[in-house]
Amino acid sequence: MSTSSNNTYHHGDLKAALINAAQMLIKEKGIDALSLRAIAAEVGVSHMAPYSHFKNKSELFRAVAAAGFIELGERMMQIKQDLKDPKELILLYGAEYITFASHNPQLYKLMLSQTHPGKHLNTESAPLPDDGSELALQEASKKPYVLLREGFARFQTNEHTLKIQAQGAWAMVHGIASLVIEGHIVIPPETGIKHFLATATLGMKS
Repeated sequence: MSTSSNNTYHHGDLKAALINAAQMLIKEKGIDALSLRAIAAEVGVSHMAPYSHFKNKSELFRAVAAAGFIELGERMMQIKQDLKDPKELILLYGAEYITFASHNPQLYKLMLSQTHPGKHLNTESAPLPDDGSELALQEASKKPYVLLREGFARFQTNEHTLKIQAQGAWAMVHGIASLVIEGHIVIPPETGIKHFLATATLGMKS
């Protein structure tokens, strides 16, 4: 049995371990430090082992970005399970989105850099890309928008208005998150992200 096989067996799900290692490297050293060789060293496998799961660095980036969107979607889904009021739900979705992005700035930048403009807003049927990693990323990247849209659909029946509201909400939380990450907006701990967002929208009270 080869060294790669032994390491794969030893670590169980090597692909998941590599993605986790990549996320840690991004958090500690930034996107520029991310490479197949670096994550192999982090996990403790041969430098060739990652190639059993990722053809190249671009495929690794897409897998890491997809994992980030999946985590964000799962956090938002947890809110959905615990809350029934639609306006409060949308507010907390937005707060969770901003919290995730601001706590994981380098990962969030990578997530956005790997998606194609407009695809995550398109919930209609579309031709599937040939690359499996690309497909997985685009499916995962839709989830935050889809959840926002479902929240607005609880009290908005006009399809045109619903689309504008969902896209506007996504634009707002993305904009706030980006400005927080860049240091242009500082939300005091005593204010909190939820209260900040509720005040900014003017139509929702915390």
